[in-house]
Amino acid sequence: MRDVKEPEVRKAEIMDAAIRLFTRKGYLNTTTQDIIDEVNISRGLLYYHFKNKEDILYCVIERYSQPLLKRLEHLAYEEEKGAEEKLRLFMEFTLVKEQDVTAENSVLQEAADLDENRYMLDRFYHKLCGSVAEYFAHIIEQGNREGVFHVASPGETASFLMTGYIFVSNDARLVCQSREQLQGYLDAYKILLERALGTVKPLFSEK
Repeated sequence: MRDVKEPEVRKAEIMDAAIRLFTRKGYLNTTTQDIIDEVNISRGLLYYHFKNKEDILYCVIERYSQPLLKRLEHLAYEEEKGAEEKLRLFMEFTLVKEQDVTAENSVLQEAADLDENRYMLDRFYHKLCGSVAEYFAHIIEQGNREGVFHVASPGETASFLMTGYIFVSNDARLVCQSREQLQGYLDAYKILLERALGTVKPLFSEK
């Protein structure tokens, strides 16, 4: 009997198989036929859900971003915290810590950084910027109401700040830099944030 599954279940199985193969064989060495064999489905069924291997990679990366987006959304709309605390946590949540890097994360980053996938990655980052900027704008608006931020155009400012943050922090060239150089980028961005938000006191002073 044919194994019939719900579309989302089948799509998740294909993505799970793809990330296993990417991790085991590498993205470039994995073919769509490898994925078809791994899931034991027909070629037609694979192409019903995905246009090609790049499309699978896009959806896998998008899925990996969902927990962070949900965390940022919850933070932005949480009523108990003030805007300054939210902004500091926002930065903390979006920084990838060394202990959080997994084999899957590394494989996905390497695949995304390939020249052939740059358009796909740009498409993903633009979509990510839209969601992240929306949450960040809400925090800026809260800060304006609390009198700790002074921003005339919260939405537009959030778009500029988050687009720069996401694209620069994920630039493949930064991976080759030392920890001190990366920290320099982060320190510069914190200063930029404070100036753009018109804060009265430093937000990221060392304790």
